[in-house]
Amino acid sequence: MATFSETIQDYVGDFQDTTAISQFLIDGLKQLYNLLPPEKLAECVSHTELSNSPSTLSLNTATIGPILSVTRKDSKGFNQLCRQITPAMASRVSDTSDLMHVTDTDPVYFIKNSVLNVFPDPTASQTAEVLFLPITSIAHGDSSINNLSNDMEYAVVLYAAIKCAESLLASEEDAELYVPIINSLKTDYAQAIQSMGAARQQRGAANES
Repeated sequence: MATFSETIQDYVGDFQDTTAISQFLIDGLKQLYNLLPPEKLAECVSHTELSNSPSTLSLNTATIGPILSVTRKDSKGFNQLCRQITPAMASRVSDTSDLMHVTDTDPVYFIKNSVLNVFPDPTASQTAEVLFLPITSIAHGDSSINNLSNDMEYAVVLYAAIKCAESLLASEEDAELYVPIINSLKTDYAQAIQSMGAARQQRGAANES
């Protein structure tokens, strides 16, 4: 199976900056998340569990993308959807004498200093689950992307190819060669996104990261 680098070079010609290819692929994944409708995003979801150890989740990592939902088990073992609140409300929801106090049947979460906190605090028996979109590490020598279907993977590679072609155009200034390639790739990319039922119109993929 061809690597992403080999596939992209089939599209745009000789492009040897493998570091750039890897970054363009990751940028393409982030762009894809911005465009896909909820039902397609659900296919890409990863999750992590919070308990008494750890009870919080650091978001200061390159692998965790947008948070989709947070749930916490109540005393009966049912998963309750957590409401997001602002960090300023944290002291009120944890104060039993405050009208804003919450229980295990109405849990909340908040994000402060890039750390996701759930209240009531998760325990060994009443765990919390965080669903998120993973920012997968993608290398130029890879030939597949975890959590992505073939159609999504195709769109990510097209995005990277557009960026590579634009880079070649900027450095070599051969408009007659690269502009038609770029335009063709953009058309293919737009069609790939539309075929997945994207909720938003693709707005100049080559100009977004």
